[in-house]
Amino acid sequence: MRLEERINQVHSFSNTEYVLLEYIISAKSKVVNMQAAELASHTYTSPASITRLSKKLGFSGFNEFKFFLKQEVSELKTNKNKSWHLLQADIEKTINLTEEANLLPISRLIAEAKNIFIFGTDWGERNTAELFVRNFIAVGVYMTIIPSITELRWVSEKVQKDDLIIIISYSGEGKDVTEISQLLKLKKVKMVAITPLSKNPLSTLSSNNLYYQATQLEGVSDNPHAEYNLFTTLHIVLDALFRNYFDNFYLP
Repeated sequence: MRLEERINQVHSFSNTEYVLLEYIISAKSKVVNMQAAELASHTYTSPASITRLSKKLGFSGFNEFKFFLKQEVSELKTNKNKSWHLLQADIEKTINLTEEANLLPISRLIAEAKNIFIFGTDWGERNTAELFVRNFIAVGVYMTIIPSITELRWVSEKVQKDDLIIIISYSGEGKDVTEISQLLKLKKVKMVAITPLSKNPLSTLSSNNLYYQATQLEGVSDNPHAEYNLFTTLHIVLDALFRNYFDNFYLP
């Protein structure tokens, strides 16, 4: 249990205790090396107030509280190093996936399409789509970003066989996107799905798929239902696709 979780379990604190907590949370790595009198001096409180706060948080005293904080600080440092190595591994895996993929047919679809539409299922995906579209503007290829699922439905009703739809999704799931993708497949509309490496409905329905590796970080939020997605490696895939088009189809 993290310190913030222990704090949330306590119904009320005094003003002095709030002052102590504010300092402790902002300077955990310093507090673990302090004596009670030193902490009291920094916060203009008293050692007795520190002892009372420690017991209110479920510790026998300040020494046990410090031991708990020391473990938490050590764990956070370990997780930071771990997250950096995870990013390196994700980038390496994504580069390997991109090298294994055949980008040329997808670049050809972009070169030959009458109209190109691109849809990101959420904010992060739309953000990467905007940068992708910006790159293609520089080489005279113009794509339409679809702002929401409502407009994607509109487009799916009007789109033709010589058009291209690119869908970027972190999960590759979702009832609305799946239904629309099924319709596009029935209409034989060319579609490219870009998702993390997993078997998902969107990649199953699309004959053209690109994958990237994205490992979620543990401990970003205490809420088990909060989803924190990372898009660094998605940018790599999209940039690789743009560069493949540039190398093979761009004529200055």
